[in-house]
Parts: sequence; structure tokens; C-alpha cells
Amino acid sequence: MGNIVKWTKSIVLVVAAGVLMLACSQALQVSYDYDSSVNLKQFKTFKVESERTMEQDPLLGSELNRRRLGDAVIEVMKGKGYTLDQSSPDIIVRFMTDVKDRQQVRSNNMYSPYMWWYGGGNNISTYNYQESRFILNIYQKNNDKMIWQGWASGKVKAPTKKDDRESMVKNTMADILRTFPEATLDTYSRK
Repeated sequence: MGNIVKWTKSIVLVVAAGVLMLACSQALQVSYDYDSSVNLKQFKTFKVESERTMEQDPLLGSELNRRRLGDAVIEVMKGKGYTLDQSSPDIIVRFMTDVKDRQQVRSNNMYSPYMWWYGGGNNISTYNYQESRFILNIYQKNNDKMIWQGWASGKVKAPTKKDDRESMVKNTMADILRTFPEATLDTYSRK
């Protein structure tokens, strides 16, 4: 009987922890695109900088967030086995952010045979929100050609503490770079 109670308690704790993690996670959609003619596993060194050609949101693109984004990308790329090289890197990872105003329209049809009696009908409501995007563009250094792009977009709730902001940015960059291959020792060429 005691083992059953312990087992039940542990299951309840695991389920509660899982629900809490899902409730705290960001609602970001992550995707990527790449140049299939380039062997992404041939690169070993990288450099990180902010994208220069596009305008950034004044809040998400602030100096503080640019540093957070750059530090997070460096940490994730090093975790994948790449070496930071400021002078002659194989690839350049450029990042940017932006925010778009979005609107969601909801319709609730309440038609029924008795609507003439209690006043049912079509209720329409709108919901305005801002969608944030975090974009990573990876360029091949020798010809400045984009070879990989990853992004995360969705509603971002601003974290309240400094550590929360840094961990949110790091987790977002890790999610975006999840599909980018790790650095390997073999440098075979694709034919």
C-alpha cells in the first residue's frame, strides 16, 4: 500500500511539473530554410554580428537585446562544436528582430431555432496583438552568400527578471539553431 501511495505521488509530481513547463513556455513557431547545394558540415569557425540591412524594432533590437542575442548565439554555436573566430571565420551568423502588429478575428455563431426568442446571432470579436520574430541568417564568408536561415515567430511575453530574459533568448536561439548541423571533423564535399 505504501509503494502505491509513493508511486501515485511521484506520478502526480511529474504531471504537475510537465503542466507547469508547458504553461511557462513561449508560443513561438520555429522554422528554417537552407541552400541544399552547400555542405553545411564543412564549416568549423564562425563570427556573430547583427544584420545591417534591415531595420530592427527599437525594443527588441535595443543594444541590451542585441548583446543578449549575440551572446546566446555564441553560446549555442560553441555548444554545437564551432569555434569563434573574429578575423577569418568560415561562416557569419547575423541576427535581427522585428515586431508586427497582428489582429485575430473570432466569430461565434449562436444561431438556433429559438434565436428569435432570446436574441442569438453572430458575435464577432477582434483581438489585437504583436507578433515578434527572431531571425538568424548564416552566410558563407568567402562569397557572402546566405546558406541557412532560421526564425522563430509568435507572441512573446516579456520576462520579468534579468535571468528570465537571458534564458528566454538563449532557449529561443537554441530552438532556431536546433536544425543547424553540429561541427564535425570530416570535411567531405557534396557532389
